[in-house]
Amino acid sequence: MKLSDYTLTVLKNFSTINSGLVLQPGTKQRTMSPEKTILVEVDLEDSFSHRFGIYDLVQFLGNVTTLNNPDLEFSDKFVKMSDGTFNLFYLSCSPELVISPPDKSLVMENPDVKFDLSNSILTKTLRLASMNGLPNLSLLGKDGSLDLRVHEKSNDTSNYVHTKLIDYTGENFMATFSTDNFKIMPDDYEVEIKSGSFGKFKSKNKNVTYWIALETK
Repeated sequence: MKLSDYTLTVLKNFSTINSGLVLQPGTKQRTMSPEKTILVEVDLEDSFSHRFGIYDLVQFLGNVTTLNNPDLEFSDKFVKMSDGTFNLFYLSCSPELVISPPDKSLVMENPDVKFDLSNSILTKTLRLASMNGLPNLSLLGKDGSLDLRVHEKSNDTSNYVHTKLIDYTGENFMATFSTDNFKIMPDDYEVEIKSGSFGKFKSKNKNVTYWIALETK
């Protein structure tokens, strides 16, 4: 098999969340950050034949890139990468060496708020957060609107960025994330937030869903 451009893009995104990955047979793949603050699920175009542990995903992808997207032949113990001239035998690691999500999928029950988040707003928000060293992204629901703010929650004298997302008529609401946990691919997202728990970010154009933990302190 050859990895599609989309699969390579997803796996590169996975490598920013967890340095290792256990590929599962089939098209559905999942990973989780070591801190258990980010979980991502995706349905890929490519179907894998074996359960295969990758200890260093960046290294694995570097080999694929260097061999210019070779043919991959998976077995239980290694994957053979062939580009017509070179054959590289990349050994599987024990799945126990990689922090992986639990088998049971997360379910969002009775979210406190739902809204659409455009790629343009999310991208600019995170860029401004990085530029100004702002560690928190908050959703604020009050006074008839749901607003997005990036700020330093513990410092009232810091810079902050604020924009309205939608009209909002529910009870006063606030949910705060760490901006470090927004390691998600650029896209438009359907968002659901459960106060005190996590946010679900479902891509509108890609078969990928991110679950991001809220800051609880």
